[in-house]
Amino acid sequence: VNYAYDDRYLAQVSLRRDEASNFGKRFGTFYSVSAGWNIHRENWFDVSWINNLKFRAAHGTVGNRPTDLYPQYNLYSVSSSAGYNALPGALISKIGNPELTWEETATTGLGLDATMFNNRLRFNLDVYNKNTDNILLNVPISQMTGVGSVYKNIGEMNNKGIEVNLGGDIIRTNDFTWSLD
Repeated sequence: VNYAYDDRYLAQVSLRRDEASNFGKRFGTFYSVSAGWNIHRENWFDVSWINNLKFRAAHGTVGNRPTDLYPQYNLYSVSSSAGYNALPGALISKIGNPELTWEETATTGLGLDATMFNNRLRFNLDVYNKNTDNILLNVPISQMTGVGSVYKNIGEMNNKGIEVNLGGDIIRTNDFTWSLD
């Protein structure tokens, strides 16, 4: 859902529900919300050399699942013993984990965008914080099981930072533009 009031106040909301058939038909629900304010559109804003000034804020989540097929189920291999009286049998070749859930990443960000001097100079500033929980890792287990590892939701990670971009049109004519960022 997108909403804009007088091209000054902007809002967006989204909701998605994902299902992975190779992930035990488990669903994941993820959302995002964002807002923007075109400050340069306010009646009181009277700075002639700023063409565009926008403040942004957003928060959202996304999900991830394992790349292996059906990690929640045990996988068996058929084999037979060698020798005179060979007997068929089944060996476990992968241990499943029915407790697996979606890996989830939540990101929060703030931003400021500006264009100045007849749109010849551009500036962007973004500050973000990204948390990932329930990271799906293939964890080593005892070799006594006959299998080397099993998927588990055990990891978490945090990334945060600041991104700055400054760019401009060095040369701008009707036939040619040279930009630098």
